[in-house]
Amino acid sequence: MQNPNVKYLKTPQGDIAIFSLEHNRLWCRRQTSDGRYTPFCIAEGVSAFSLCQYESYTYLLYPTTDGRLILSASSDLMQWEPRPLWHAGDKRWQNTYCFMAPQKDAFHLFYGVSQPQSGNHILEYALFQKGQWQPPYQIDHFLPLPGAPFLGRRLGENHVILYYRSHRSTISAREILLSPFTLGSLSPLIQTGGTCTDFSILEDNQQMHILYLSRNLFRNQVVYRCKQGSAVGRPFVLWESGSACDHCLVYRQQDKIILFWCANGLPMRCICENGTSIGPVERCTFPFPLQSLKGEFIGASDPFASEAIGDRQNNFHPAIFSENTQPLSQPQLYAASAPSQVREEKNDELEELRTLLSQRSEEISAVNAKWKAQVDALQERLAAYEKSEPIENDTP
Repeated sequence: MQNPNVKYLKTPQGDIAIFSLEHNRLWCRRQTSDGRYTPFCIAEGVSAFSLCQYESYTYLLYPTTDGRLILSASSDLMQWEPRPLWHAGDKRWQNTYCFMAPQKDAFHLFYGVSQPQSGNHILEYALFQKGQWQPPYQIDHFLPLPGAPFLGRRLGENHVILYYRSHRSTISAREILLSPFTLGSLSPLIQTGGTCTDFSILEDNQQMHILYLSRNLFRNQVVYRCKQGSAVGRPFVLWESGSACDHCLVYRQQDKIILFWCANGLPMRCICENGTSIGPVERCTFPFPLQSLKGEFIGASDPFASEAIGDRQNNFHPAIFSENTQPLSQPQLYAASAPSQVREEKNDELEELRTLLSQRSEEISAVNAKWKAQVDALQERLAAYEKSEPIENDTP
């Protein structure tokens, strides 16, 4: 999953800037002419941050440890102009993950709110306009994802899309128009019988490419689906193994869609064309970080990726992907065979059965808990009755 504390920005000059949150300090590393990255601290006392570009400005939104919410803007990534949107004392912004969409006369904010009493999480929307906040609007209940609790992307000036876990094993998308605020319907994208440990989505022209990792008790799967219009295609199982998989990533390279992931620490990929034709699994031979992470990638005018892989051991420098690959010597041991109609139908049936079994297990657990509570209550009443009953005197 995305690491919410590291983000990558492609500048108008074509270089990559790295933003990271380390020990409550917000850092920016800008690439110099000799290829090195020069760090400087933007702010201290920061508990989380969001990043975006709008027109000629880069925006940072960050809550502080004392409860303030700061919006800071810069045209050159050097001089920043912080502006408080919320003053100190409100603890709800601490460690809150946000997605922002600025406009010329308005500032749109999406964020998650937890309810400690019920344990529920709510996705909310707030509008800052003419110097004041409008009342927040509740979008949906959701289950936070590991890392970034939810993901947001801007599709146009007035158009955004949110990705979040709507149910235990379902990740859905919801499109939203900003002005006038119009909430689209919920569209399930990923439904697994196991646990979805990571996913990557690329919006490319009229297609949405979805790559995700599914973990069951004894296996890990790498699965690809393509959404065109309102129809989501059948899943293609690209890889199946008992070893760990992580860091899945979809990106466009010229006219091809690259499906990338790591299997037991080794970088792998497939080439996809038109969302239907998928090539063989290849092992990437270019240098790859030993300790890698995945962060949000922002700012390309022609978006070829929405995420990037960074190196933890080298100040989060982005990994450079090349065409250096080699076919697997024994692909049948690792790569899943080409998906057939029968296999896909069986996979769908198995996923439905697993989901049904999970639902029935939860229902049985709830019934057991209800009966146990009733038995405990009866036992307490019986004990109280026995204590209150008078003791008979046996002496004549």
